[in-house]
Amino acid sequence: MERGEYFGASRFYAGALNLDGGRMSLQWKQAEACRLSNQYDKAAELYQRVYGKDAGRTYTDALRWLGEMQLSNGEYDTAEKTWERVLQKEKDKNSFAAQRARNAIAGCAIAREALAAPRDIPLEHLPQPVNTYDSEFGARIGPDSALYFSSLRSELNKDGEVVDTSAYRTVLLRSRESAATWGKPEALDGAINGQGDNGNATWTLDGRHILFTRCISGTPCRIFIAPIDGGGVAIPLPGLGDEHNSTQAMVVDWDDREMLLFVSDRPGGQGGMDIWQARLEQGKAVELAPLPSTVNSAGNERSPWYEPASNTLWFSSDFHPGMGGYDIFTSTFTNDVFQTPVNAGCPLNSPANDLYPTYYPARNEGWLTSNRIGSFAAKGETCCNDLYRFRLAAEDVPTSPDDEPIARVNSSVHASAKRMDELRQRLPLKLYFHNDDPEPRSWSTTTTQDYATTYRRYRALIPEYEQAGDVEALRHFFRDDVDRGYLELAELVIALREALNDGIPVVLDVRGHASPLAANDYNINLSTRRIESLRNHLRLVGGGSLRPYMDGSAENGATLSINMLPYGEDQAPPGISDDVRDLKRSVYAVEAARERRISIEAVRLMLPQQGPSVEFQKQQVGNLKQDEERSFTFTIRNQGMRAMRLLDSKADCGCTAAELPQGDILPGHSVPVVLHFNGRAPEGHLDRTITIRTNGVPERIELTIEGEIVP
Repeated sequence: MERGEYFGASRFYAGALNLDGGRMSLQWKQAEACRLSNQYDKAAELYQRVYGKDAGRTYTDALRWLGEMQLSNGEYDTAEKTWERVLQKEKDKNSFAAQRARNAIAGCAIAREALAAPRDIPLEHLPQPVNTYDSEFGARIGPDSALYFSSLRSELNKDGEVVDTSAYRTVLLRSRESAATWGKPEALDGAINGQGDNGNATWTLDGRHILFTRCISGTPCRIFIAPIDGGGVAIPLPGLGDEHNSTQAMVVDWDDREMLLFVSDRPGGQGGMDIWQARLEQGKAVELAPLPSTVNSAGNERSPWYEPASNTLWFSSDFHPGMGGYDIFTSTFTNDVFQTPVNAGCPLNSPANDLYPTYYPARNEGWLTSNRIGSFAAKGETCCNDLYRFRLAAEDVPTSPDDEPIARVNSSVHASAKRMDELRQRLPLKLYFHNDDPEPRSWSTTTTQDYATTYRRYRALIPEYEQAGDVEALRHFFRDDVDRGYLELAELVIALREALNDGIPVVLDVRGHASPLAANDYNINLSTRRIESLRNHLRLVGGGSLRPYMDGSAENGATLSINMLPYGEDQAPPGISDDVRDLKRSVYAVEAARERRISIEAVRLMLPQQGPSVEFQKQQVGNLKQDEERSFTFTIRNQGMRAMRLLDSKADCGCTAAELPQGDILPGHSVPVVLHFNGRAPEGHLDRTITIRTNGVPERIELTIEGEIVP
């Protein structure tokens, strides 16, 4: 385990369990070894055993890892229930575990839809000798049109153990395709493969240098650079430092600048491994910055690939809603903003890990790495990575946002309803601004600026804020409040677009706030300008996809409107400085910064009323005898404009259960729902509720019985 030989460790822990099978600490270590060697089914079984004994007291992550392994094993119904338990047990609903649970539950819905209707994309599993029973990953097409990739190769004995661990390392290889066959892979020269583990090749735009990752035991992985002609030596790329991991480089021409995308765990990101950007200047990385929180998450993002013809970023994440471990996502760069990532769907994604996406439009050829079932495996179905090639049909090829909308896998109605429900539960959604922004020193109530512009301008002032205020508190504020608000706005845009596309009018209730530095009547106008910047943002985001709904010109008649509730200092809490000479407290203090915001307080779906509301029903049931079973029938009417389905139910106690009808409920139709009560309740007042989850609107229906329990 300590050396990272997880498959071998799993074999030794299995032997130990044969000697002492009931020891929970050994079961935990075996579960960890199986998880880290991608033996999902065995890991899930062991995490289940540990959690059954321990209930999360000692091994606090057991339930979460059980959910991850069930997800990676494609057990979506079971995984969804596990993640719902994780979310239920988590007290802090903004914690890492709670965020991951919500994303995993949404991922189960995405997976069901993707597997039920996979995209018509041919996926070719490369044959031997390129793929082997070891691991191949990170395919790239080089300047010479050859296929470059990384391989972790070794010689195993009959027990599946590595013969010589000193030779068990990653090397960079090159192979050529000819007449539909592949040549024997050749290792790159010694300057590149001379020491350590080496992989992830990319090239400078002039084709003169190769960049790659080198990992040497005991030190962080670093990006190296070497002449492509084989002369000279490989050196660490200047500018990245040597204190943190830097890996998986990709060089791209971005607005006539040579830009480097890479992955790092350096401070300043959102989570574990994040995607960063830098500018290459005379062989040195300068102007390092993480990509925004729309792309980077609290989890891990890896293997970035930017396709400039369509302004599309391809990458992998283990945190955004997905089908399994790592999933492939795309994010378009529109109006200087990365849009909310879109899951690439099936067959590009699977329950296992899917990484290293690349796409070459001129060749209509893409590559990915996966350990999905069907890959060559000598140590378990999902032990090892292989290379896969795909080609996109015309309707799937990404296009520039200035041309046509990019064709992607659409989220299901179920996922849309779940996303909207989650967002509404997290309201108010708060968006923050710098002091007197936008349009400083103005009495105007309008602005042409959009929120994305003010957000980027605000973040650019972080050094100025830190110089004048509490550095640690300000870093938490920008990460936990400013960036989170911008990310949740991107999520809201997706949910709005899906609801509006379904013909549902939406109204946003937005309230303005301001710090008390200026007069109250000025702050009212400033708050109105800030709300106007949100309106401008919604008009521009996604290539203007929401504009027809805001202009009232959408063909389906749906509209998106903002109900403005501006106000200024009247609502600011006491104690915040309004002294213009005390900028440290009136501008740069976190307390003052939190007041410079607008809040989306409600998202109202304007559904036509076709019958009684189905969001809440209560029956007065009178006196019920203790221990006597009773049943009560409720009528659910679909008052929406499309078919809906009752998915499942959850009771607030073990004494009640719901019997749900199967199949779709057509618009305007009604169905009975029977609530069973087993009578096992203490004497006195009875108030029991069952919550039903739907795939439509409303997303939740509550049925309640109220009465008295008598002997």
